[in-house]
Amino acid sequence: MTSSTLSLDCLRRVQDTLQRRVASRDPGNIVSVGFAPQRRDSPPHATSPEQDSRVVAQFDVSRKRKRVSEDKRIQSIEPVRLLDRRSRSYRELHLGTDVVEVGEIIPTGVRISTPDEHATTSLVVRWTTVRPVPPRPTHHHPDDPRWRWGVMTVSHLFAGRGERDATSRARVRRVAACGHGPDAVNGRVTRRARIPGGPDIALVETGWDRLWLSGFVPEIGLPPLVIPTEADLTRWTSRGASGTFVGDRVTHDWKWRAFYPSLLIPSLGQLQHLVSYQFQAGSGATNAIEPFGPGSSGGVILAEGVVLGMQVAAMKPDFHIGYAQSLDVSTAWLKKQFKASALEVVHVVDR
Repeated sequence: MTSSTLSLDCLRRVQDTLQRRVASRDPGNIVSVGFAPQRRDSPPHATSPEQDSRVVAQFDVSRKRKRVSEDKRIQSIEPVRLLDRRSRSYRELHLGTDVVEVGEIIPTGVRISTPDEHATTSLVVRWTTVRPVPPRPTHHHPDDPRWRWGVMTVSHLFAGRGERDATSRARVRRVAACGHGPDAVNGRVTRRARIPGGPDIALVETGWDRLWLSGFVPEIGLPPLVIPTEADLTRWTSRGASGTFVGDRVTHDWKWRAFYPSLLIPSLGQLQHLVSYQFQAGSGATNAIEPFGPGSSGGVILAEGVVLGMQVAAMKPDFHIGYAQSLDVSTAWLKKQFKASALEVVHVVDR
């Protein structure tokens, strides 16, 4: 079984198997299991013809042990039997392994508990429930009532307000000044997922005119941006990627670390399709002290022209490693919640 056949479903099932089998050997120390490209400096493993040589199973541990008893040892190659659902037969996959010491992973958003506090975001979306999908709004006809507008952020920002309060007021700081007008855009939190459990997504609805006047969108008729597909995620899992993080008036470069079909983060719950990435210094990044620190949840990571995901957490103590949930999960949840015929990410606010 080659890396090209490691679909997201395969990765999920391999993760389940390894967590049941291996993590139980040292449950107080093994934090999670993800998948990463094999490091270039890794020695080639002696192997079988079926070994996948480009993806390794990454075991995140609280502490690398100098001496490990045989019953707790993570083998250099872990075999996993997978059922091929088409042929109804089992195939054996041999995965190289890596052990990585990690710190505590914590949500990085600033909790909002009163209408007077501010949320920030980098993603603008529009959606419609009309079928068939109407033409996109244009600068000639911007007031098309069939389309609604809003900004995406993380649900854990609103965790202190009670899970059933779906109409909380929110204020989003303006990108551009608008004369002597207020410094924030008022909106309504129309959808937010339950925390813990996710997906860690919330949508603040507001009008297109307020977004345009406040610098959130350069024009009304923007085409939709590209969000990740299964092919993107499986390719990056085996090859790696690099890209840009866009936060609250900051940008940082990052490098791919690992993909987790699911990952348990304390207080956020078990989240699906998590990507971890590491800050890359020396690239002209601004405000590089704690680049993914508290307040950066809701920032966006971009890779190869794709709006990959939205940051939800980071690793203490230096916050140089961030965690984002892929937008394929978030947008699918929002579209279902709105019963939308179309939901489009249309702009990344990068200033």
